[in-house]
Amino acid sequence: MIDTDLKDPDLWKQKARAFVTRSHRHLWGKNNEDPQVFLFRQDLANLFVKEMHLGWNKHGQERTLEKWGLDSRETTGDTFILPAGIVFPYIVEHELLAVWIHPLDPSGSAFQVPGSATLPIRLGNPLNPLQSVDGLFNGLRLFQAKKETLRVEIRP
Repeated sequence: MIDTDLKDPDLWKQKARAFVTRSHRHLWGKNNEDPQVFLFRQDLANLFVKEMHLGWNKHGQERTLEKWGLDSRETTGDTFILPAGIVFPYIVEHELLAVWIHPLDPSGSAFQVPGSATLPIRLGNPLNPLQSVDGLFNGLRLFQAKKETLRVEIRP
């Protein structure tokens, strides 16, 4: 992963929101049965997927660090790749803090989009008991099932 600093946090939020919005719309567009089937096989209900604003990035996309408000630290290039996969935006109180992309392979690893906040993903009411889970889809399944009574911390 590229080691980056946010040079322009507002620009990053703008670009990340646009990417998340396009990805979410793409998931529910035509000819995207494969990611929908994948999410169904992960035991995620369509309504929950929509509530979590999950999306689909069909093709890997190269992006310029500068145009995303990023400043590279330890890299030789000035671009990064948004890989193909399921897009998971981490949104807290209507603010996008981070974005992960998970391949259409349950055993694959989630990719954290450069510029995303490096903090634990915590879903649910802060007053509920906290349970930590490894894996993005394990955490989403648990939160879907227990969101009224449990707070879930996901380690992607």
